[in-house]
Amino acid sequence: MAGWTTNRQAKRPLQRRRADMEAAPERAVRGAVDALTINALLAAREEPQDRPPARAAPHLDDEAEDQLTRLVEAEIIPRLMLLHRVPSLGAVKAAPRFVPTHAHVLRLSELAVQGDADAAPTYVRGLVAEGATQEQIFLDLLSASARYMGQLWEEDRYSFSEVTIGLWRLQRVLHDHAQRDLPLIGGPGVARRCLLAAEPGTQHTFGLSIVAEFFSRGGWQVHCEPQVSWQHMKRQLASEHFDLLGLSISSSEAIPKIASAILDIRRASANAKLVVMVGGPMAGVLPDLAQRCGADAMAADAQAAVDLANAWLGAAVKHA
Repeated sequence: MAGWTTNRQAKRPLQRRRADMEAAPERAVRGAVDALTINALLAAREEPQDRPPARAAPHLDDEAEDQLTRLVEAEIIPRLMLLHRVPSLGAVKAAPRFVPTHAHVLRLSELAVQGDADAAPTYVRGLVAEGATQEQIFLDLLSASARYMGQLWEEDRYSFSEVTIGLWRLQRVLHDHAQRDLPLIGGPGVARRCLLAAEPGTQHTFGLSIVAEFFSRGGWQVHCEPQVSWQHMKRQLASEHFDLLGLSISSSEAIPKIASAILDIRRASANAKLVVMVGGPMAGVLPDLAQRCGADAMAADAQAAVDLANAWLGAAVKHA
């Protein structure tokens, strides 16, 4: 009975077996392997001709072997290849040439505070030569270094003058790289206008400069006011049309006053649909910072601020 089953499987017309494969590939492949096992085929070929086999072994005539070969080549092997195929080289992303680490941040901070005027710019140029991108320089190195200096200042490990000198030198690095003729990151088709300001009274506003650079490269017309009063901010927004007000907030104690100021600014704004976005040090501390301040959105870093502003205003245009 076993030999009969094997021969019937081998002699079945190829077209019908191919249709069975397409209708139920797993069943068809499993059935072919069960009926024509490798061990059975090897046993049929290796059994000595002068000694009868202990049990009946399957026999394949030439036509059946040809059909089996075509079945394996046309159906089974391609399906196995599909099951175990390896992604093409084009689908594998190349590893970044440069990966910023905390050691880079520490070294840059040290050079900015304790080195000479050219130490920090020279160090960053060396990292660029190693493959560091503009985004890595701005976000992973300059911004991180500024935050680290602020942390050391709060811990009384850096004096106010040391942090001021260090941030001034980071600002120089930022300007050196911002002056390069680089393509825009991508943004709205028509240039939008934003006013970027820090909470009045904030002593260090280097992070705001990073945000301004990203908005500029994103195609925005940027007015950056690191040191400005609420009254000046209100007058500027009342006299000129701005699409976005970005506020850097560094203290939680001033949030009630900030919420009141944002409400006054909205009432006086020349743009009734002004979008207010908050960020800065408090964005990493208070997840609900936007709600507390009465703002429309909150961004944790410079690139996120640009992406969120474009998405917010783009959605507003669609619903207008």
